[in-house]
Amino acid sequence: MTGTISAINCTNCGAGLEVLGGGRVVTQVCGYCGARLDATDAYAVLSVHAGLKRPETPFKLGMTGQIDGVTFTIIGILGLQEAWDGGVAHWVDHILYSPTHGYAWLTLEDGHILLTRKIRDWPDGSFVTDRDVARAETRPSRFWRGETYVYYATTNWKVDFVEGEFTWRPEVGHRGTSISLMPEGRFSDHMIAYAHSEEREIETTRYFPEAAAAFGVELPRPSKVHALQPYEPAPGKRFYASWFGVLTVISVLLAIIVMEGGGREVLFQGTPDQLPPSLTIPIAVVDRPVGLQFYQDLSQAWAEYEMTIVDPTGQVLAETGRAISYYSGGSGDDAWSEGSRYESLVFQPTVSGDYRLDVALAEASPRAQPAPLRLTLQEGQGASIWTWGAAALFGMATLWTLSSSWRHRMLRWNGSDWVEEDD
Repeated sequence: MTGTISAINCTNCGAGLEVLGGGRVVTQVCGYCGARLDATDAYAVLSVHAGLKRPETPFKLGMTGQIDGVTFTIIGILGLQEAWDGGVAHWVDHILYSPTHGYAWLTLEDGHILLTRKIRDWPDGSFVTDRDVARAETRPSRFWRGETYVYYATTNWKVDFVEGEFTWRPEVGHRGTSISLMPEGRFSDHMIAYAHSEEREIETTRYFPEAAAAFGVELPRPSKVHALQPYEPAPGKRFYASWFGVLTVISVLLAIIVMEGGGREVLFQGTPDQLPPSLTIPIAVVDRPVGLQFYQDLSQAWAEYEMTIVDPTGQVLAETGRAISYYSGGSGDDAWSEGSRYESLVFQPTVSGDYRLDVALAEASPRAQPAPLRLTLQEGQGASIWTWGAAALFGMATLWTLSSSWRHRMLRWNGSDWVEEDD
């Protein structure tokens, strides 16, 4: 048989079948009745698989397309599946033939197109088997054409549909194993696979979306990232990253301005035993909160204060307490601290005028009593929670945009079935 297109009649149902696949074809499967015909013995019937469900694929037998400047013809379609505890995955292999460049495989997997060819210059090292993977403590690796490939996944596949011409004898239920390895250190659009079915072969597979245009078909939209899918930045990524970054800075500055409000005024500075029974707080702005801040230079000590705030009409606005403590220890990498030397109280004034603050030391450790204390007033303090919230959201948007390449790489390796063992 030559590479010239001819035709035969199915010896089981009589349907006309094109002969496309060259002299190495040994099996032809009728797409009408499912008969497997022996191309080396006058197309005698080997078996019949009637009623097979045809897989969804836009590629058809007899289609031709240009791949790297070479014309290939689709001569066979193979439906495959892999079952595991979580479900079943399906994909379709299309067998390609060129009279000058031999055979290749075009795989449609979840909207992604892959191009596979056998290689003759095998990588260094022995053939990788599933037993090798099961025994390995680290990802198996092989060196090929100047790159190190590491283990990605093991696929135990089974044939569930056959049609067209093949250089071997596939049938429904036929099983095999493929162990794939992929470059780990950088992005690569190809991998190698150790395939074991009737024979042991090593294949190289690359991401090949150009097949859609080459064969004039429209592909379904992928639902997830493929291991070999290259990273393509979304349009305007740099603009959005810069835009969200600027908004983050502006939000932080606004939050600081809102917190600072009308500036700070020192109400008291000295030691706790010098605190007067009452302090006067003159307030002119009543539409924004007022902040009181305590700072005591404590070390390995604690102190508790009681306070009452009374407005100009004599109404008690707050009766509360505040505790300040600070402890630390260790040095270098073992250094630690807990507590804070700062404490604050925020209240909403009701009317303008002089407010009264009664504050007294309620209880303290011995080392706290002589520690310097400062009490400051911040009038017109704004509620900065919204601006801080906006800063956080814009900051997360910035990080999300900038991390798109890293997230893409993580999604590519999510399909790996390698599990690192805990020590």
